[in-house]
Amino acid sequence: MGKSLKIKHHPRPEIDYAPKTQVQAELFHDLEHNHLLVVLGHAGTGKTFTCCVKAAQWLVRGCIDQIILARANVPTGRSLGAIPGTLQEKLEPWTLPMTDVLKQKLGASFYEYCVSKERIQTVALETIRGRSFDNAFILVDECQQLTMDEIKAISTRVGENSVLVFMGDPQQSDLKNKATPILDYINLIKTYKPNNTSVIEFDLEDIVRSDICADMVRMFYKAGY
Repeated sequence: MGKSLKIKHHPRPEIDYAPKTQVQAELFHDLEHNHLLVVLGHAGTGKTFTCCVKAAQWLVRGCIDQIILARANVPTGRSLGAIPGTLQEKLEPWTLPMTDVLKQKLGASFYEYCVSKERIQTVALETIRGRSFDNAFILVDECQQLTMDEIKAISTRVGENSVLVFMGDPQQSDLKNKATPILDYINLIKTYKPNNTSVIEFDLEDIVRSDICADMVRMFYKAGY
C-alpha cells in the first residue's frame, strides 16, 4: 500500500473480493496506494461496495483502528422531517448503503461489536471540523451533494496512516442549480497533483447491479435527467 501498515494477528477469516470490472480492479488497487481518493460513477457500478469491502478487510486485519462513515445530509426528494433518537440513530438512515455492506462482510454480530467499541463510527459533517482521524478508513458517500466548504473541511481531517474516500454520482446532485463542487475539487487535484491522491471514474458500461438497473440509468442519462 505504500503506507507501511502493520498487519496484526486476527482470528477472523479473510474477506474475499473479486472485482467484476476493470475499473473496480483499478479502484481496489488504488485504495492500497493512496491516502485520498475521489470515486465517481453511476448507480450500480459497485463503487461503494468496493470501498466498503476494502475498509472491512483492513479492520479485520488490524491495518486500521476504525472505520469512519459520513454522508451529505441532503435528502432525495421531499424530506420526512426530523428523525428522533441519538446522533447515531439519526444518521443511520443516511449511511445504510455503507453499513449494509459492512454488516454483510463483517457479520452482523461483529459489526455491532465494532460499533459498540467505536471502531465503526458515523459522524455528522457539521461536527467534523476540529477532528483528526488517525489509523482510520474514512468513507464519505454522496459526495456530489457536498459544498466546497464541506469538501475542504473533510479533506483536512486525514491523519496519520489513514485513507479518505469520497464516493458519489455527479448525475444525482440535489444542490441548488445542480451545482457539482466535487467536479471542481477533481480539477484542483488534477491541476495541483497533491501526493497520494487518485481519481477513479466509472462509466455506464461498468454498471453491474442488474440489467434493469443499467437500462434505467442509461435511459435517464440519455434523456438528460
